[in-house]
Amino acid sequence: MKIEKSKKGELTTQQIIMIIILIISFVVLLYFIFRLNPGETSSKQICYNSVALVGKGQGLTGSLDCKTNYLCLSGGDNCKEFNPTTTVKVDTTKKDEVLKALTDEISDCWWMFGEGKIDYMGSSFLGGEVCGICSITKFDGEMQKQIPSISYQELYDYMRTTKKTESEVYLHYIYSVNTLDAFKDFYLANYLGNKIDTSKEYFILTGISKKPVWRWFTLTGVNNIPVTILEKTTENYNAIGCDEFITKAS
Repeated sequence: MKIEKSKKGELTTQQIIMIIILIISFVVLLYFIFRLNPGETSSKQICYNSVALVGKGQGLTGSLDCKTNYLCLSGGDNCKEFNPTTTVKVDTTKKDEVLKALTDEISDCWWMFGEGKIDYMGSSFLGGEVCGICSITKFDGEMQKQIPSISYQELYDYMRTTKKTESEVYLHYIYSVNTLDAFKDFYLANYLGNKIDTSKEYFILTGISKKPVWRWFTLTGVNNIPVTILEKTTENYNAIGCDEFITKAS
């Protein structure tokens, strides 16, 4: 009888150990789920996949499935009157963290829409300009207090000096240039002397345009619209001149 009780006690102990292991595993799994934010990653990956599919089929197969990311850059507070799909927490005493967060979002935008290598506009014969609003970005109250503004010069200087890979800096990856002097070829050059006001919302946008040049029933003259971050105003949308927006609200 004593032996039977011992066996029962041993089984109970094993069961408790297994339950503890399962609980710990579940907690670790939850940590990585929230840490990696797979919802954001999958949404961006889905967009890229759909862009690649449309590009291969030249508009004859597939359709774009790209959603705008609503990004809250938080210094410890919430972005009021804003429903973020992604929240990135930064240390407001380290401005480079803010610059990195913005740079990463701009870099993701360029990647999502094919890095300038894919014609996802399809087989339109009329030409025009299509734009994807990759992100709407807002800064929380703490950020507004500690960092009321960020100059475009600071942001693009960060891209110029920070490596995305071992062999390439962000500036070259996104804009195919190595110096800010080369920005004179972009309309972005007009904004280098301006600042990002953290009390306002900003959009991150890219796109492509086609000129209606007829050549054996095909349309040539595809140009990429550089990834741009501008204050979210009607005037700025109009200044870029998009004929169609191809992203959906999240």
